Amino acid sequence: MHFLVDGLCICCLWLTTIHIEQVIGIYITYNVLAFLTQPLTGWCADRMHQPHWMLIASVVLLTLAVLTASIMDALSRPDVTEPLLYSMAVLLGIGNSLFHVWGGRQTAVRTENDIRAVGVFVSTGAFGLAIGAVFASWGLLYVLLLSIGVLALKTQALPLPSLYGGSSISANENTSAPSNRSLHLGRASVSAILVLIMLIVAGRSFAGEAFTTGITKNAVLLLVLGATAMFGKMLGGWFVKGLGMWKALMLMVIGAILCFIGKDLHIAVMLAGLFLVNCTMPITLYWANALLKGREGLAFGLLAAALMPGYLIAQPTHAFWGMSYILHHTSYIIHYLLFALLPTILIELGVLWLLMERRRKVLLSSIAVNVLTNVPLNLALFIWGNSIGHILIGEVIVFIVETLWYWHFTRNLRQATIYSFLCNAISFLIGLLGWSLFALCDT
Repeated sequence: MHFLVDGLCICCLWLTTIHIEQVIGIYITYNVLAFLTQPLTGWCADRMHQPHWMLIASVVLLTLAVLTASIMDALSRPDVTEPLLYSMAVLLGIGNSLFHVWGGRQTAVRTENDIRAVGVFVSTGAFGLAIGAVFASWGLLYVLLLSIGVLALKTQALPLPSLYGGSSISANENTSAPSNRSLHLGRASVSAILVLIMLIVAGRSFAGEAFTTGITKNAVLLLVLGATAMFGKMLGGWFVKGLGMWKALMLMVIGAILCFIGKDLHIAVMLAGLFLVNCTMPITLYWANALLKGREGLAFGLLAAALMPGYLIAQPTHAFWGMSYILHHTSYIIHYLLFALLPTILIELGVLWLLMERRRKVLLSSIAVNVLTNVPLNLALFIWGNSIGHILIGEVIVFIVETLWYWHFTRNLRQATIYSFLCNAISFLIGLLGWSLFALCDT
């Protein structure tokens, strides 16, 4: 199903944008929703008592996306193409996000975080992307959608899988893999380790892209790269099973470094390095699941979101609309984001304090959620423009996210809604007042 979903998404995007010049905004919209929303959808998946509804919602959204693409193809009207394209990208992105966290969580829970099983699940998406891009056609798109629908119905009746023995790797199997005792660490230690794992994932994403940057990718090479990434992710868990966690990891890291040094010698060296880099993917996912036992959806979503920074950094400056400007004006961007972020944090802490909120975890969570929402919002406004419409859409999204966030920490939906509304409204109005005074003084 992972193979089919990723193949459908890229196939649908390819078919609808192949004759359009300005498509980067469409792909940015899709990737932001498909990857950066996974921490939120993963958190929701962990709280659902009937997780099959997440799969059903994903299939419905993907179906609507294909329907939207078909309508665009039938109409062939430029005046309606752009709104429909963005609608399709939104449907694909959210549908993809829901499926990934559902599938990642189901795999980890049903196999008790077996490192081989999670590796197999994450592996097939890479080859699905290659197949969907190389063989993109309307016939393939409809076959992929039909197959997803049939397998979604079948999945509801699946028993617990027995292929992997239903248990994760343990210490008596010649490995030093982390076990569920990691959960007895303090919250601060778990958070620090999780951030470190996310940094490793971002670094691996950068390394995987760096191996292939600058290479002309024809259809055959795209398929080979997709297959190499797939088999790397798939076999990484078996290497850990046979060699032990740290021996296998040492082999992968040292081998990947040597291959990167010699990647220009021959394409086989580059492919070997790409294979070894991808072998580490089930390891990081296994660690995250062990740290966040019972919250496997969140673990999967956090690591998925961590892929994006490394991918963007590795892109050549001409490959991403707006990215060349950002890379060449990094200092200005950082000051711009900090100027927006720091006052917002102080204002919202002040609002919570005036509301008589004294719980340390809630106040600290306010800082965290502002970093998670304010930075992406202002970066998006910087790239796409800070029109009133964009600002209002962004503020509504932030309000919803912060309401869910405060609900998690306060366990009171009414209180969470009040906190989110007042914090965002007051910080927005103070910011608007500040900019108005600045503009008045400037004139």
